[in-house]
Order: sequence, then structure tokens, then C-alpha cells
Amino acid sequence: MAIPKILRVQINVDAIDKKHLYKGKKGTYLNVALVNTPDSQYGQDYMVTQDLPKEARDAGERGPILGNASALYLEDGIPAKKEEGAMTSAAPVADDKSDDLPF
Repeated sequence: MAIPKILRVQINVDAIDKKHLYKGKKGTYLNVALVNTPDSQYGQDYMVTQDLPKEARDAGERGPILGNASALYLEDGIPAKKEEGAMTSAAPVADDKSDDLPF
């Protein structure tokens, strides 16, 4: 599996739950989690969510979705390519060939 060298992240700052921001030595911090979404209908590689403290997660609270991210470059500086067969908004083309595959 290739590891992205660069991720481009878009965050909706209005969606941040400010009660879970915390003060550190050098400023105010926000924890986020990037969730891999290889089958995203929007063509993005990751969903960005606010990562909540363990106490909040244990209480059943879920972090809001803040945005998404795309992998730009993989190992060795190779641009990231979307996999063949990725979901698109175009309708599938009917194939008249029949085979015995169950899927």
C-alpha cells in the first residue's frame, strides 16, 4: 500500500464543536481524524471528522464531519491516481456479453 506524501484537506470551520478545543503550550488545538473512504461518491480519499476525547466517545458522543481530504502524491513523488472502477456520477453502460460469474 502506498502512503501519501501530501494530503490536501478542506475543513468547514463552522462545523467544529468548540467545546472540544483545548489549550496547549503554544495555542488552542483541535484534534481531527482522517477516515479512509476509497468508495466515496464524491471522489475524495478521506473524510475528516473531529476527534473527541475518550470521555466524550464513551458517553456516546460522535465528532462532527468537518470536511474531506485527497491524496496528492504517493511514495517516490508519484501523483495519486484514482483506481479503475471508482464510482462516478455517470450511469453504467449496459454490456450485452453474458458470463457465468455470480457478480
